[in-house]
Amino acid sequence: MAQRWAIAIMAAYMLLGGCATTGMRPAHGPDDPLKPLNKKIFVFNQHLDRVLLKPTAEAYVGLTPLPLRRGISDFFANLDDVKVIVNESLEGRAGPAFLETARFLVNSTLGLLGLIDVATPLGLPAHNAGFGETLAVWGVRSGPYVVLPLFGPSDVRDAVGLGLDSFTNPPTYLSDPSAMWGAYGAQLVDTRSHYLHQGLLMRLAAAGHEYTFVRDAFWQKRRALIRRRRAGH
Repeated sequence: MAQRWAIAIMAAYMLLGGCATTGMRPAHGPDDPLKPLNKKIFVFNQHLDRVLLKPTAEAYVGLTPLPLRRGISDFFANLDDVKVIVNESLEGRAGPAFLETARFLVNSTLGLLGLIDVATPLGLPAHNAGFGETLAVWGVRSGPYVVLPLFGPSDVRDAVGLGLDSFTNPPTYLSDPSAMWGAYGAQLVDTRSHYLHQGLLMRLAAAGHEYTFVRDAFWQKRRALIRRRRAGH
């Protein structure tokens, strides 16, 4: 969920900049035949964020020293590199897959299981890739826009990709269910903590049209990303 909302928030700022210069909404909006249901789920997700996720993230930031939070973020980012390696390989991108593997190995060893990002200063920056992008590169169409409970804005293709991504997330294979869900929860809180101050600005910019704003922003961001992936970037 946190990654999806993070994409939507970042995309919203990009969209806001474009709309501010033209005074217009995007010319090509997403296919949204499930809008009535999507809006209900959107409201549910907003409520969940307001009463649980955001307060938890705020408490986490308030109680946890910055160096420790940075180490936790780097640790989870290192775990996420497994997903990137798998999808770069499935897309036939041998070079990026090799570099991402090198990054993972460096951070997992010299970086103390990923708690310290030593790979980036060595010229091995982080990248992002998921099964949603891989399916797009393989020619699978996006399908209509959907809002997923807990996970937020998506489309049918990305929803399938999200499920496949879980198989590359190391906490999935923890034998203790409480440890697995604890790791998932920690990932969620960590990611949400990076976007505590942007939600209010987005709501002000959307001027009461948050659903449409997030939907269009998410759609534009994903279209741009898919175009780059298909072009081999």
